[in-house]
Amino acid sequence: MLRGFAVAACAGVLVLGLVAAPVRPATAGTHSVGTVVYTLGDTAFQVPEFHTLDPETGMPGEVADLELTAVVHYPKHLRGQHPLVVLSHGMWETCADRAAGEAWDDAFRQVTGSDAVEDPVELERLYAIMGEAQESLTRWPCEPGTPPMPSYRGYDYLGRALARQGIVAVSISANGVNAGELGQPADIARAELIDEHLRMWRDLVATGGGELAGRFTDPDTGRPAHVDFTGRIDLTNVGTVGHSRGGRGVMRHAADKHRADWPAGVEVKGVVPLAPASYYAPDPDAPENLDYRVTDIPFAAMTGGCDYSTYGGPDYVDNARGRNTVPIYLWDVHGASHNFLNTQWSPSSGQVMAYDDVQRADDSLSPSRPRPGHCLADGDRVDRQLTERQQRLVTAAYVTAFFRRHLLGDTRFDPMLTGREHPLDRITPVDVEAVPPR
Repeated sequence: MLRGFAVAACAGVLVLGLVAAPVRPATAGTHSVGTVVYTLGDTAFQVPEFHTLDPETGMPGEVADLELTAVVHYPKHLRGQHPLVVLSHGMWETCADRAAGEAWDDAFRQVTGSDAVEDPVELERLYAIMGEAQESLTRWPCEPGTPPMPSYRGYDYLGRALARQGIVAVSISANGVNAGELGQPADIARAELIDEHLRMWRDLVATGGGELAGRFTDPDTGRPAHVDFTGRIDLTNVGTVGHSRGGRGVMRHAADKHRADWPAGVEVKGVVPLAPASYYAPDPDAPENLDYRVTDIPFAAMTGGCDYSTYGGPDYVDNARGRNTVPIYLWDVHGASHNFLNTQWSPSSGQVMAYDDVQRADDSLSPSRPRPGHCLADGDRVDRQLTERQQRLVTAAYVTAFFRRHLLGDTRFDPMLTGREHPLDRITPVDVEAVPPR
């Protein structure tokens, strides 16, 4: 999201022909996939510690209203008990106001780049346009007639890939969080939002009742969809995935310090922060933070060589290093950007405010890229930027391999997860650091 003017379809499966033996990431899976959505409304939930943000003063206001909305990808033939993975998107615009988005884009082009406007009066006018557009794009709930931004649908490729393995994947909307306070209050809200969805799923699975009963609809037709999840999900075998500030949120949710906040009967067994925003470290010489330290749940942080927005992955690994009692991983995907992880934020979607963050950064905030289609990664490394499809193939492969290992107990993917083998080198290098248990 471009708050304060800072720049921040995939197959959903790994095509086996792209993978070299002996490791074959099985994201193709064996299950056919069903999809339903649910919503309890845009103002269905509140977190007492989380407030709206006054656009004029930037100060907290009233307790914020949050939505309870999600898309569910699930194995169509539910047999026995299946693990559940919750996916949480990051910070982005909340309302798909196309007119406001076009006004913002037009003004932004005029104030950045080599031919940027220099006249102070005109600059003031353009910044006013951007500010007004930003207010329209980041309110919650949205104005009547303006659709909410469906950021939670941006990981459908991951949801389908997980469902093919026999995992129920629930991608939740967090627009209300994105419209409110920043920093740790937002992380608290993201964690509690995850817990509220898990609580509703626990009640549904236990009795077939609760708030989710009768709430599922077909995303294509809008008609009621009848799926019986009663007794078919194991809430003691849960995973979480978060992108960007959603990645920071899932790390707070899983932190040793906050374990007692989980709903009764829920146990998280694996966490994947994708391009996570870093937490605040009070002491730069001792970059630790107990609110985000995860030591006894396996986690894998993914970073991207062409991601100019977030660099938090190594921080979470360092925060746990030497204290972890389970394996943790850091995956650096050469050529991966930030926005391409979410299809709704990527240019091919045609969505309001969608863009290639690498191109925008090169055009406005940094020197030109080393050569077209490339970026300057850490140090002097030059990466070839991945296409949207390539990046999602790699992401789906690693995320699926991680959860097959840590939710389904499939050890065949250990060589890939730990970097002993690199089955995706035909697409791009992935540098792996595996930190063994102490």
